[in-house]
Amino acid sequence: MTDKNIVSIIIPCFNAVKYTRQCIDSVLKNSTYPYELILINNGSSDGTKKYFQRLNLKSKYLKKLCIIQLKSNYGVAKALNTGVAKSDGKYICYINNDVIVTKQWLEGLIYAINQHKNNAVAGTLFNPFENKVFVKKAEKNKKIIDIVADKTRLTNYHNVKEAKTVHGLCMFIKKSIFKKVGLFNENFYPCFGEDIEFCKRVKKYGYNLVDAADVFVFHYWNKSVRSDEFKKQNKNIETVMKNHYKKFKIPKKHKI
Repeated sequence: MTDKNIVSIIIPCFNAVKYTRQCIDSVLKNSTYPYELILINNGSSDGTKKYFQRLNLKSKYLKKLCIIQLKSNYGVAKALNTGVAKSDGKYICYINNDVIVTKQWLEGLIYAINQHKNNAVAGTLFNPFENKVFVKKAEKNKKIIDIVADKTRLTNYHNVKEAKTVHGLCMFIKKSIFKKVGLFNENFYPCFGEDIEFCKRVKKYGYNLVDAADVFVFHYWNKSVRSDEFKKQNKNIETVMKNHYKKFKIPKKHKI
């Protein structure tokens, strides 16, 4: 049953438990809109399973906690689809487990997606992959993230922009749209490209992609896919990306 008053936040996790913990802490700290949290352990072998088993999360805005422990890595798309099937919210919010969300992030995304009836998917501003200096500074002092987020919110308050695509590091979706465009394509195993391909389908059906330009989230980038275990299972992430972009004919402008 869909609850019109909550957001279903889905976080697929493959190892990188240190970053998963930071991500969840930021959700608890900065989410001031009713939500349910769906955590999916995608066959991790570090400490993710035990961490999830011991979780005791408390927040007046957290209405429900759902933990799904998968025996092996079924890929991001399948994990997301599993989460969508379990969700109760009107909105789905997919975030990577190496993301740190900031104040009023959900409010900003909800505002953006509701500015037009055809808005189906909303994204945020985030630190670019190439800016490794900023990532290092943020690792030493996380207050930098809040400073950037506060400035972004004040400068771009209620500024909603058209987006070419919305990357899965933080993807806010009207749940009703899945009935019309379908779920995430599980052929994008183990990861990369499922978000871009989904956005292409959304646009094909005549819906809009937008960015909440007043919301900034921090992304460490690729913490789950740089592990030795991932490389053993899938070679390296660059090879996975190259194969997916070629196989599914993803335009150069959408590559990361």
